[in-house]
Amino acid sequence: MSIKSWTRSSYSFGSEAGLSTDFRAFAVTYDLVESPESELFPDTCNIQSVEFEFTTKGDATTVTMFLARDSNGSAGVTPGGTTGATGTLVEGLVSGKASVSFLVDADYHFDSSVANTSTGTLYVIAKVDDAGSNPVANIRVNWRG
Repeated sequence: MSIKSWTRSSYSFGSEAGLSTDFRAFAVTYDLVESPESELFPDTCNIQSVEFEFTTKGDATTVTMFLARDSNGSAGVTPGGTTGATGTLVEGLVSGKASVSFLVDADYHFDSSVANTSTGTLYVIAKVDDAGSNPVANIRVNWRG
């Protein structure tokens, strides 16, 4: 028996996610136009972190998120299941832009028996505390494969 050793790292991307105060599923895979270095989400990997880059922050101050195998958000893969972790947005040097990063460190294995799932795609289930000004974010999931 051999132990799997991660030999590469990269990220998958979901562009221009419009967030609300209710959990929504955002498919993260790759986007060669908006993020040319992004890659298809691997079927086996270790998820390192999730980054939200707000292009429009609005009045949002926190993001709550979890990762799921499925677009319904019922098959959570991060610790805490489907309740999520909350992070505080940090405003950047440009007004109205902000970011937040979540450390994850969880192994992931694609499972085709789960309904509403697709190889090459992970779902970030997220919401903000205030969506009155229509916050929008790019989402990056960093992984080792």
